[in-house]
Amino acid sequence: MKSIFKAFELIEEYEDDCDLLGTVSEEEVRKAENRLGLVFPDSFRLFVLKYGLGDIFSEEIYGVGIEPSGIPSTIWITELLRKEMELASNLLVIYNLGYNNQYYAIDCDEGDSHGEVYSFVEGIPYEKQELKLEFDSFADFLLNLLEENTN
Repeated sequence: MKSIFKAFELIEEYEDDCDLLGTVSEEEVRKAENRLGLVFPDSFRLFVLKYGLGDIFSEEIYGVGIEPSGIPSTIWITELLRKEMELASNLLVIYNLGYNNQYYAIDCDEGDSHGEVYSFVEGIPYEKQELKLEFDSFADFLLNLLEENTN
């Protein structure tokens, strides 16, 4: 959890380079979890409660706090990819790399992989995907993204 607070410090330090929604209520987070049938990992939950969603150094982080009718709603994109490519129900889509139709998703399963961030490619049926572990947690993903843009 230490890395999520370090990420928050960087967001505050570079707030002029961020366009984030702002605080989201616990009730709204629970509604999103219930709608998707997931439990958000702690670091993603903290991010959503504090910032909701938005751009950081022009990198769009999907989240909660807007009507789920398009990007950057994590609800909307997760439901869309579940429908279009039969994305596994334990994955929560949080980020698009911006090329090669590659997305990042958090594993919200209750097992050992809970909270890990994987990449996958849109347009390939899920059963043919080769998920790649990218980060051990959303906090590590966010901190990496921030450090890449501040160094």
